Amino acid sequence: MDKYKQMKKTIVIFFLASFLLGACKSKKNTKSNTKASNMLLKEVVKNHKKNTFDKKTIKASIKAKYKGKSDLPSVNVSLRLKKDKVIWMSISKFISIGKLKITPDRVQFYNKLSKEYFDGDFSLLSNFLGTEVTFNQVQNILVGDAVYELNAKDYHIEAKDEFYVFTPKKQDRLFDIIFMLYASNFKLAKQQIQQQNKQLKIAYPSYKNIDHTYFPKEILVKSQDNKNVNTVNIEYKSVTFNEKLSFPFSIPKGYKEIKL
Repeated sequence: MDKYKQMKKTIVIFFLASFLLGACKSKKNTKSNTKASNMLLKEVVKNHKKNTFDKKTIKASIKAKYKGKSDLPSVNVSLRLKKDKVIWMSISKFISIGKLKITPDRVQFYNKLSKEYFDGDFSLLSNFLGTEVTFNQVQNILVGDAVYELNAKDYHIEAKDEFYVFTPKKQDRLFDIIFMLYASNFKLAKQQIQQQNKQLKIAYPSYKNIDHTYFPKEILVKSQDNKNVNTVNIEYKSVTFNEKLSFPFSIPKGYKEIKL
């Protein structure tokens, strides 16, 4: 494997791990066959905003499986998140592989296997996903919230089977987005972003009610362009909210920096 492929494989392990969250001691699965009604758009938006994630911290354990040009073994991820501040992960597969830390203006990770590290901005993640992303958008993906604000002014809405489908009133010729909400809980079922020949799909097959909060039970991410299709499937193990957390991160000495 040449150096570029090795570097890309390292990047995929760490960054796709960032689309993980879990569920633990919880009430029954909230996925249902509730039919969407002809509710006013502003009422749908109001109910959606009422169910947006509002906990201060998340602590979770996850298992993820990546498939793409080169399939990778599943990895175990310990996740800690402080809302609007930091996303931290420790990744392992039998042994510790490395750590990832994302803040609003910085992305850092190191790989113990290759003794390499990355310290930079969001361009790497944006390039992989095929669209520009921010810290808040990554956070929203993790907790089942929309990457763009849903409001009655900018969107059309259609009641379709068990979903409310949002599409922009003014769709950009080079940029297409669609949001689908479950009629049962007004949480995201799917969000899709397409920019020219690149497409990102994030699906939430079901939710659980944890501490009176609807939270994803699964997250499925698919990124594709004209040449490649990358997917990550998530198995959720445990999650707790509002614990006091630490986010230890220090790039080991002697590691080689990955420059793009």
